Amino acid sequence: MILRKTKSVTNRYDLAISPRWARVLSVVSIGSLWGWFFLKFSLGEDSRLASVVGLLALLGVGGSMFLLATQYLNQAYGEDHEIDERERALRDRAHRAALNYVLWVFVLTYVALEVASRAPAPTATGLALNFPAVIPKGIVENFLTVIFFTTFALPPALLAWWDRADADVD
Repeated sequence: MILRKTKSVTNRYDLAISPRWARVLSVVSIGSLWGWFFLKFSLGEDSRLASVVGLLALLGVGGSMFLLATQYLNQAYGEDHEIDERERALRDRAHRAALNYVLWVFVLTYVALEVASRAPAPTATGLALNFPAVIPKGIVENFLTVIFFTTFALPPALLAWWDRADADVD
């Protein structure tokens, strides 16, 4: 991993990491964010593991921000005059995939809420989901945090997954 100046006219600096490490970083960061959300949602705030689960959030946010500092940021969010036609086509494909991701997350969330609201209240003890009539503000904030960071980091992550460079930069 090295810090280098981009080839673009903006004279930005980026972290040059291999596509393999960018792929690992994308899985760790996005996976950590979703893991944090679902574990925190299922543990509740009174759990002793809540602070440990909070480390997943830090790992996810930090990993997403680190991914945004790599060479894939310029391609994913750069101006049209800074990248060539092939990179532009890949960028557009990555942004369409990120949009589809957001749309599917919201559709699945809506379906889950509808199914949960129609299910009868559990009568036995156990880990049955019983959604309240109003979802607490904290859960909505956490959900939006996960959506924000994963959507913002998804185009560079996809570009790393699609990068088939012969020589990896270490």
